[in-house]
Amino acid sequence: MTTVAPVNQRGSAPAVFVADFDDEEARVEAGHWHFYTAYGDPEQRKAGILFGCPCGCGSMFCVGFDSHEGAGPRWHWNGQQEAITLTPSILIYQMDQAGNVTGEHWHGFLTDGEFKSC
Repeated sequence: MTTVAPVNQRGSAPAVFVADFDDEEARVEAGHWHFYTAYGDPEQRKAGILFGCPCGCGSMFCVGFDSHEGAGPRWHWNGQQEAITLTPSILIYQMDQAGNVTGEHWHGFLTDGEFKSC
């Protein structure tokens, strides 16, 4: 029987840029990220990032940049890919099956190319 190590919900991870995620993979490596563009943007400007949860659970999340319009919160990007920094902090909530917030899943910063837990 294979056992799975518990997820470290306070984990930190290096931010590793990848050109794209493998659509066949069910899990995304902690800290792996890539840019996304706004749907229908003819200039293909960077609108935000998709990233693997820094805790190592394998889930993918996204944050949008404040340089683009859209619903929901937006983050300021420092314009660098190698030492990517987003502000303010990123908070990922734990949700139940009905979509209700049940707690905090991961909270931290993406600073100088590293996801750092609070």
